[in-house]
Amino acid sequence: MARSLASLALLVGSLTHTLVASAQTNSTNSPDPVGQFTGAPTRIVWVQDNSPGNRDVQAQGTQLQLMGYDSLDGQHERPLLQARSNYARPLLSPNGRQVIFTDRVRGRVMLLDWGSQQPKTLARGAALCTWHDHLAKTDWVVVGQRIGQAGSYFYRNLTRIRLDNPAVSIPLWSKTRISPDNFQLSRNGRFAAGVFPWPNGGLVQLDSPTHSLTHIGKGCWASLAPDNSRLAWVFDGPHRHLKLSAPDDGPKWKVAVGHVARLAKNPSLPTTGPGDEMFHPRWSNHAHFLVLTGPYNRKGPINAVSGGGPQVEIYLARFHNDFRTIQSAIRISNNSRPDFFPDAWIANGPTSRVPDNALVTTQPTAKTDVHWPPEIPKLIWAFQDTRRPLQLPANSLRPETTCRVRLSGRTRPGRSFQLRLSKGNATISPTDPGLVSHWNKHHTLTISMLLTVTPANSKRPGVLLAIEPPANTANTAKSGDTGKLQLTLTPQSNGTRLAISLSKTTTLNLANLKPETPTHLVITLDPKGVSLRIDGQPARRITAAPTAAPTAAPTAALNQLQLPPDSQVTWGNNASRLRPCEALISHITLSANALNNAQSQPLCDAANRVRRSLRPARRVVVRARCVDTSPVPRPTQIAPYRRALVYHHYRIDRVESGRITHPEILVAHWAILDGRLQSPRRPTIGRIVRLVIEPIPDHAQLDSERQVMEVERIDLPLFLDVQ
Repeated sequence: MARSLASLALLVGSLTHTLVASAQTNSTNSPDPVGQFTGAPTRIVWVQDNSPGNRDVQAQGTQLQLMGYDSLDGQHERPLLQARSNYARPLLSPNGRQVIFTDRVRGRVMLLDWGSQQPKTLARGAALCTWHDHLAKTDWVVVGQRIGQAGSYFYRNLTRIRLDNPAVSIPLWSKTRISPDNFQLSRNGRFAAGVFPWPNGGLVQLDSPTHSLTHIGKGCWASLAPDNSRLAWVFDGPHRHLKLSAPDDGPKWKVAVGHVARLAKNPSLPTTGPGDEMFHPRWSNHAHFLVLTGPYNRKGPINAVSGGGPQVEIYLARFHNDFRTIQSAIRISNNSRPDFFPDAWIANGPTSRVPDNALVTTQPTAKTDVHWPPEIPKLIWAFQDTRRPLQLPANSLRPETTCRVRLSGRTRPGRSFQLRLSKGNATISPTDPGLVSHWNKHHTLTISMLLTVTPANSKRPGVLLAIEPPANTANTAKSGDTGKLQLTLTPQSNGTRLAISLSKTTTLNLANLKPETPTHLVITLDPKGVSLRIDGQPARRITAAPTAAPTAAPTAALNQLQLPPDSQVTWGNNASRLRPCEALISHITLSANALNNAQSQPLCDAANRVRRSLRPARRVVVRARCVDTSPVPRPTQIAPYRRALVYHHYRIDRVESGRITHPEILVAHWAILDGRLQSPRRPTIGRIVRLVIEPIPDHAQLDSERQVMEVERIDLPLFLDVQ
């Protein structure tokens, strides 16, 4: 009898919610503050951490409670299930009547009817999002399979599973790994945004034959507008901004969310400065609303987010109509426990949409983007900058290719998203796009790049480019110095010498480059020798080099050079990793052809437009005393991030060069690069140090990096240590 009454109550509640939802989707007369805020019946689900440490931010433990809020039932926040267990990433079904969550301990996706106390197993794996098929009128959940041990950030083999018939499943995505924070489908199901995997935010077209993937930025917590606009975001490294991207190479902009908690408390409070760290941002089923958690301001073992804390609550925020700022926010939870992983359902969400005028540039701006790469013969690999990989269509030398770089050591993105070469390198992918076999048969190659040489501490030659086998391979030992090709940079008293090594006895000096000056180079190799174009000037043939060692004829050296089959292209340190150089490179092409002046002119024209758009760094050299420090995390604590910046507070004593008007500043130092700790020590409080710094706003490439800022004065101007 009790079970029958409970079932009847559940049915009545569901019908009541549906009827009210249909009658009041635009009502603002709801007595509930959340219903008033959204103008429609609203449900929100999340997990509450009851562990002693109050910092299970990733919902890995078993001391969690499943929580919910229904704007119609008058109960405000309440447990949906009384038992404490593992409830990871709870999601609301497309009609708002069910909750889907993942039990990470058992590796099961669970389904709970709202108001019921009886969750049931739906599938194996982890639930990532829900979706309604408007044509078939069916509801689905997207489920992924974890790769690796518990706590892994990587999933694969995504499928759609019907909520009312779990036996029906459809493969969705298997081309790449997926990081689970977040994955969401467009309303028509044709597109999905996600992290493919971290930190590569992307938008995939699921109904194309190739399942084409477009890079939208680096960061975490990718999310997609719940309509068909394809407006997407990735969350930045400091966890204070959403980086939105309109489709089809539309505008990109940032929306600050660090002041959401303050805005919810009092809309009249000032919202200047960086604000607090926030986390778990996720688009609701309504295009104008998102959920997120915060503020994170308690020091943890890794950063403020890892500190969790009872002050972390659930917030629902609304975009302005232009989607450039947050218009308003409301606090959902109000308790003494931390709350994580929210998802929101709003009754009129399925009819909401991003207005068309939000997807276009709001103000006319100077056009500086350059189509790259331009059309050149036999292009085999290209790189523009670190923001996104390049897709090259198939040609006679190779299939369709996605051109990527893998950074190691201290190599990292530069101020204009160049490759910042230092004590490290960038290995291209694919490692050999057809260059080696073509070279060994035809001995033709053209290398182009936009190069800026930066100051180096060493006077030894550094390797800019190496085409050779990886270190410690049989081919390396067998070939010695003869089976490789290198470009080197050597600091001189009047600049930096660029040279090319063709063998142990043949090194050609190509040019003397000015420091800190962007220079476009086109280096062509053919059986007749080496030629060079600088900044679009006509090519000149390089025939000899004044070196102390005997020098063989360059034509003979070129024709004798045979690259071992496993040779790969590496920018920066050569395979031995013993000869680093300091430089910035971008707009790279590798062509199997020996390009003449006419064929390489499109490269020069495009690079010149880029050079004209670059602005000199606003560099300042100061003597300053450290006032306050942030903790330096261990590499394992920031996983899956492999780079991290740590901010310290300084008081300026003296300005040696440049201009700065602030007596006190925050300076970001690289603490971890390529998963390696750079300096475990914090600066000594009160000690005077010399700093070479540039304003953080000039370094947009840092938005996707993990940043630790756990000092008292987070309102101070931000600078980057560039030494």
